[in-house]
Amino acid sequence: MSSGTLHIKDSRTNLQYEIPIWKNAVSALDFKRIKAPGTGTNRADQVAAGLRVHDPGLQNTTVVKTAISFSDHERGLLLFRGYSLEELWDSDFEDMVHLLVWGSYPTSLQKENLRRQLAELMLAVPESVHQAIRALPSTTSSLPLITIGLSAYLASAQGIIPTSTTASSYLGNPDATDGAILRTIAAYAVVLGVVASHRNGIKFSPPSLDSNYCENLFTMAGLVHPDTRRPDPVKLSCFRRFTVLNADHGMALAVFSALVTASSLSDPISCLIASTGAAWGSLHFGATEAAQQALREIRSPENIPGFIDEVKKGRKKLFGYGHRSYKGADPRVRHIQSILHDLDPLPNDLLKLAEAIEQAASNDEYFRSRSLYPNADFYGNFVFTGIGFELDILPGAMLAQRIIGIMAHWREYMLTRGKLFRPSHIYTGDAGEGIVQPKI
Repeated sequence: MSSGTLHIKDSRTNLQYEIPIWKNAVSALDFKRIKAPGTGTNRADQVAAGLRVHDPGLQNTTVVKTAISFSDHERGLLLFRGYSLEELWDSDFEDMVHLLVWGSYPTSLQKENLRRQLAELMLAVPESVHQAIRALPSTTSSLPLITIGLSAYLASAQGIIPTSTTASSYLGNPDATDGAILRTIAAYAVVLGVVASHRNGIKFSPPSLDSNYCENLFTMAGLVHPDTRRPDPVKLSCFRRFTVLNADHGMALAVFSALVTASSLSDPISCLIASTGAAWGSLHFGATEAAQQALREIRSPENIPGFIDEVKKGRKKLFGYGHRSYKGADPRVRHIQSILHDLDPLPNDLLKLAEAIEQAASNDEYFRSRSLYPNADFYGNFVFTGIGFELDILPGAMLAQRIIGIMAHWREYMLTRGKLFRPSHIYTGDAGEGIVQPKI
């Protein structure tokens, strides 16, 4: 039974409280009823406001109710709107958008209408976005290029910013949210394509009304055969399947960053800019890049024992290993390995090095006792580099897939009138109680 009552006795007052349990969770607000006398306490403890819950890193705190995706930590299962990865394995990008954002798997007509809308909106992205990206040197990191591209798009469509029109224009308004979501998805694809082509010094190829999202993304990013100017079908299939794996992963940082921004009633482009900055960190999507960089530094199998020893001593970090959500194998890894099989030949020296590290770690008590296993980032980087993405842009390529979940959660938050994020903190400084401070 996951519902019930938590009985609490406060030793400070000897008072007893009953806290409702719902879906194996308690409301932090219910703890505000638990109060202690303020006599003799530090006023920084704010006991009059009730008991607070301290959770650094939000390691055991829920922040929303959602019907979008579910991770079963015990069984290593991922569900999207109730569908398993196996059931969705043949789905296209448009299928996943319709499922996660609108809650139902699309009919053929719905899918075609969505494909056409996204293509039309890609073509409508103004030239000012291209110019803003190309104004910076092609050697510029992908992160600022993508950020400036999204900002340029926002500047060209200021009506999308709520404070420029109606402060609560998206709140409880599905028509407004849906239109903004489609524009955001289309704009991001174009921005990523322009950034990739600019960094590689190739001419940008515009999207086509006859192509789907993935085909247009590959074309714009220059991921095409030099003779046919068409994307490789196998690589397209690999990217499509990885999209199914990566479409959403609950309150992962890219989504949470977007929701924190969204909670002030921000537009989806601004939320995506926040997600982009968060995604590039080496503990999030940046782990794909960091994992392969680490492999390049190790160079050869004989250096693995020394590297593992440095990791165990805390001197180095093994990016792509361990996951807060899974205390066993990440259920996405075996699917990624099946994708890699189709991408052969790959940069086999690095991949073999990664497999050798996994073998060494699996035989090491340090990793076994801590339930540390490869996560999606450890092998996922090989999918993107095998497709043709440069190492520096891997977080951006992953965001082109996770944008589905980001937009789904943004819409859900707007339509359920989510609360403004305003966590409190425990103050550890001087509270000014009888202490004379030096004059300034």
